Amino acid sequence: MRKFLVVALTLAVVAIPLLAGCGRTPAGGTAAPQQKVIRFNNSVDPRTIDPAKETSAYEFSIENQLFEGLTRQGPKGLEPGIATDWKISDDGLTYEFHLRDAKFSNGDPITAQDFVYSWKRVLDPRFGSEYSYQLYYIKGAEAVNSIKVDDADAATKIQEGLDKLGVVAKDPKTLVVTLEYQTPYFLGLTAFPTYHPVDQKVVEKNPDWDTKPETYISDGPFKLTAWNHGDKIVAEKNPNYWDAASVKVDKIEFYMVESGSTELTMWETGQIDITYGDLPTAELARLKSEGKLQVQPLIGTMYFAPQNKKPPLDNVKVRQALSMALNRKAIADDVVKTGSLPAFAYVPSGIADADPSKDFRAVGGDLFKEDVAQAKKLLAEAGYPDGKGFPGFEIVYTTNETTKAIVEASIEMWKTNLGITNITARNVESKVRLEKRKTGDFQFTYTGWYGDYLDPMTYIDLPVTGGGQNEMRFSDPEYDRLVKEAKQTGDQAKRMQLMHQAEQILFDKMGIIPLTFQVKVYLQNPKVTGVYRNALNLIDFKWADVTQ
Repeated sequence: MRKFLVVALTLAVVAIPLLAGCGRTPAGGTAAPQQKVIRFNNSVDPRTIDPAKETSAYEFSIENQLFEGLTRQGPKGLEPGIATDWKISDDGLTYEFHLRDAKFSNGDPITAQDFVYSWKRVLDPRFGSEYSYQLYYIKGAEAVNSIKVDDADAATKIQEGLDKLGVVAKDPKTLVVTLEYQTPYFLGLTAFPTYHPVDQKVVEKNPDWDTKPETYISDGPFKLTAWNHGDKIVAEKNPNYWDAASVKVDKIEFYMVESGSTELTMWETGQIDITYGDLPTAELARLKSEGKLQVQPLIGTMYFAPQNKKPPLDNVKVRQALSMALNRKAIADDVVKTGSLPAFAYVPSGIADADPSKDFRAVGGDLFKEDVAQAKKLLAEAGYPDGKGFPGFEIVYTTNETTKAIVEASIEMWKTNLGITNITARNVESKVRLEKRKTGDFQFTYTGWYGDYLDPMTYIDLPVTGGGQNEMRFSDPEYDRLVKEAKQTGDQAKRMQLMHQAEQILFDKMGIIPLTFQVKVYLQNPKVTGVYRNALNLIDFKWADVTQ
């Protein structure tokens, strides 16, 4: 799910260990009820926890505890959320959702109109949501979101477009959604953060509602009670949540420690219960032998994103040479060391093809090869024989020990194999990195993508021209045509074939430079149980518990 962004932060290690679910006995009194507390290292201080603005896995991991959509991903698969049930028309284009009697954390009732308002908010081009394209499946969504905000009559056009949008509150408890075309994974999308409802009254009254606990109103299992930037976020059980009886944990503390070494120390001394997963690679073998290391297979791809529009990376031969000169197995085995696999495509394993018994990646196979001799030839054809005259570029990344090692290893491979000696690297804070990604103010960056839903389109629609998450600024008319056609056809075999063709174009042009298919390793206090994780990098504490 989502961008893999890491930020360098420093947090002093507290001398006294804090254990999950600890309590105190007052002097001369009886033991106070012990709160069940989970301390999770989220690694990063989020840029935002507004569902309409979020773009990173670090933001989603917090927001997912605070909000809920029409559906929710859970241990039993896709489960009813704010919607109790739904009906789908025979042609697959109309969904009628029936809402339960649910409330926001301030007690306001959740109505169908809250969903209408929230989705229109995302799609209003003046709002600038980077994930707005995730709602393009709704009739009229792409048309209104594509209106140029600087047009003289933009306000009128936008309002007319929003009025025609295929989402209607039939009554306070019935939401009717009309799609542009059949979307087999639409129900899964309704669990995604960008589809979560916000309280219209709260948002309209206070534009900065999402920045302070006292105005942050949500509808999930937990509610925000503290946000100390650079330190931690605290979320407590939401008594107004419709399924509060299923929530066993009283409080979650989200820490913001980027350093893998510090994170490991805090876990081993009992100051946190669950690590994010960016552990020091030198310690992985020991932790595995001690039986402490947890492994979660992921649908995730880590890659370099070259700015396709900026020299020297605007030259396809340069991008191909850089990709072919890397040794991905060495990076996976000797640098990452988590069991991640070399990536020779974009869409990872774990997503079915048209035939559910076959994997999309297995059907598509590898889409390019490593070949140092060919890389040197391509670089020479681009005008830089043996790296001579190459203008160089800067890699921007948000750092931890492993990320830094991956970037440094790649730079060394380009130096050894291509003779390029003027590639530099600079780590920046997550918020800076996000802004650079949005504006295109970089040449080359290390990043990644976790699937948002279980369909290849969660990867394939990212590199479309002008896409909100297309940070490499890749653009190809034929690629765009294939993606559009794949979205519009109801023929699953044809849809998959079109996506395979589009993915091949991406690598014929080497729009991105994949490195590894991701595996998550992390540590978890054995006293903490019931934490839900899935291959989309989702973590959910709704069903979690802490043994005393």
